[in-house]
Order: sequence, then structure tokens, then C-alpha cells
Amino acid sequence: MAILFACFTFFSTGIGGIAAIRLRDRMHLLLGFSSGAVLGVALFDLLPEIVLAGDDPARLMPMAAAGFLAFFALERITALHRGREHAHMTDSHEQELGVLAAAGLALHSFLDGFAIGVGFQSSFAIGLLIALGVITHDLSDGLNTVTVVLAHDNPVKRAMNWLLVDMTTPVLGAITATVIPLPVTLVPWLLALFTGSFLYIGASDLLPEAREHDSPLVGVATATGLFTMYVVSRLLHAH
Repeated sequence: MAILFACFTFFSTGIGGIAAIRLRDRMHLLLGFSSGAVLGVALFDLLPEIVLAGDDPARLMPMAAAGFLAFFALERITALHRGREHAHMTDSHEQELGVLAAAGLALHSFLDGFAIGVGFQSSFAIGLLIALGVITHDLSDGLNTVTVVLAHDNPVKRAMNWLLVDMTTPVLGAITATVIPLPVTLVPWLLALFTGSFLYIGASDLLPEAREHDSPLVGVATATGLFTMYVVSRLLHAH
């Protein structure tokens, strides 16, 4: 199941990458919805699951903080925001910076796929909700991959090649998590790690990018994403 749902991320990443070229100015609502959906998975499913895991939740919270900081560091190292903010400045000719950022996004996507695999090892409901969160925010990953490569004067062909890499890595991550048996006691710790990463992705990556567009509908889209994941979470856990 993990590999099957990870395959959906292949297509959502590709759609985001194509949209980066053709529909960039219309992506803010999707990014807002994605932000709400990712935050919803963290708040309405992963955090409650940590509390109910049978371990002391206070012991797991540092792992959530580590997940938050790890994705913050990954973004800093790959200079993703530098690529966004300085696309038209004097360093825009540095093609290597765009490639480095794309490689960081590919690693990010691999970890997303791994999170799907870990989720399904915990339960079907958790795996499905993580997969839905990843599928929605991988639209942004595809968009960012193409944008950051092109922003540094790389040819479109190179951007599309990196998009293909980013489309594939979540599937590889899910396969890795599926073929490697994880001890049951390790799963809550990994869920805590991915809780922190989802909080960072939703609040510090997707939402600020969506709010670059001065539209009141961004808030509506974000609230819709949160509400959608709340309803889906309740329906899944009711069964």
C-alpha cells in the first residue's frame, strides 16, 4: 500500500513541475490548501497518535523538534530561499546553486516517501493520511524544483531532468521503508520526527510562499485544507 500511494506522488510532483512553467501565477490557492492539509496531518493525526502510542509523549517531543530543525537545516543548506529571493540578481548565473537546491528537494522527497512507508507500518489510517499530505504538498515540490533550477539560468531540459528525479524519489523512499523491517518501538519516534517536518513544511515553507500572492482566498484555501484533513482523519479513525 505504501508503494502504491507513493506512486500518486509521482504524478502530483509532475503536475506541480509543469504548473511552474505554465500556471505559476495561479498556484497560490493550491499552495494554501497544501499548507493546511500538511498541517492538518500533523495536528489531527500524527500528534494524537504519538500521545496514544503508549510511550511518554514528553520523551517524543524532542524528536518532533529535531524533525522541524532538520528540514529547516536542509532548506538552508540547499539555499532554496536564496534561489527564490535572488533569482534576478547577480548570482543568478550560478547554475550549480540551482542544481544543489534541486538535489536537496529530491532528498526531501525521498524522506516524504519514507514517511509514507513508516506510516503504513503503524496503521492503514496513519499511512493514508501521511500519503494524502505528501501528495498535496508534492505539488509544491515539483513547482519548486523546476523554479529553482530555471532561476539560475539552467536550461529547461535540465530542470525537467531534475523534476523527473524529484518525481521518482518518494517512490524509492516508500520502497526503502517497506523492505526494511522497523522495530515496533521505533515507529512512534519516527512519527514524531515526521510530525516536526510536516509542521515546518506547512507553516514555514508552503504557507509563506502561498501568501506571496495578496489574495484573501489563500486563507480560505488553507482553512479548507485543515478542515478537509480533520474530516478525513475522523472518518478513518471512526472505522
